[in-house]
Amino acid sequence: MLTSSALMPTSEARSRVEVMTAGANRGARLMQPAIANFNRASARFALAPIYVDPVPERALALVREGARRGVTATAVEARIEDVLSSEDRSHSPLIVSVDNPYAVASALESAEGRPVLVYLLVRMPSQELMGIRAVIRSDDDRERELAARFFRALGKLTARSGASAVVGVDGRPEHIALEPAYRAWFAEHMQSNMTKLVANIAPENDPLEITVDGRKTMSLMVKESGPAWSDPSELARAIVEHPLMPITRGRDFAIGEIGPDGVRMHVLRVRATDGKPAINARAVVTPEEYRAANSEERDSIRRELATVMSRSALATLVVTLALFTTD
Repeated sequence: MLTSSALMPTSEARSRVEVMTAGANRGARLMQPAIANFNRASARFALAPIYVDPVPERALALVREGARRGVTATAVEARIEDVLSSEDRSHSPLIVSVDNPYAVASALESAEGRPVLVYLLVRMPSQELMGIRAVIRSDDDRERELAARFFRALGKLTARSGASAVVGVDGRPEHIALEPAYRAWFAEHMQSNMTKLVANIAPENDPLEITVDGRKTMSLMVKESGPAWSDPSELARAIVEHPLMPITRGRDFAIGEIGPDGVRMHVLRVRATDGKPAINARAVVTPEEYRAANSEERDSIRRELATVMSRSALATLVVTLALFTTD
């Protein structure tokens, strides 16, 4: 284990917070300036990353970069799952910046008792660039398990790739141009939620969120459909009867449906005018109104929502259409 010297004076009032970081490649490197900014701005905490990466010298190189930025860091050459399973259970935060959804899922499954932040870029078959970010509290086992299942489902669809296929020489020019916006979206999330995770209070953001432009944030609900894709009417029923999170008026939100051979992404909106969910500009009642409706009204609501949900899919991601991902 190798440690850099601290170049930034720290106040005795500030607490050093070791932040385990899974991965020491592009994502972790581009997040490091945000960590330095956090340390300059915080009067309470000083983040000290522990970069964990199995590739020889990669974590140590990032430690050296951190020293130049005034960030005290430590390098560990190992797989994050091995480090998490071998040490005493810690409540310090974990940032996951790896380029494979399977590795994200494994890190989540190994991080019981830790708060976790996740950042991933996905080049979809539609050639859209989707950013995914997650914030999971240390005691939120349900969200951790659901997020792990979602990333594991994405992993089944992901081709062997890396940054070059997403924002590098083999990526699309528009994605390369947009990468700074996505990185800023990731950095803002880390800076907004880190203090709250350390203090074990509710984060500012929903557990899972996506963007397809690096600016607009959509909360992501995960729905597992089992051995067959959900009938739109059944998915509609689940949305109106049991919403998985509070929905903000006037904001799009997404549903990630885990099906038998892939993931289907739906995008919906709650109208700012009256708070009713709408898909493709069609409106349905709120969950409260749905529960109060009689049987005939409920059937009508489900039929309307099912009709528009069949046209709401952002993308259907299946094994025959590979994804490319990077940290």
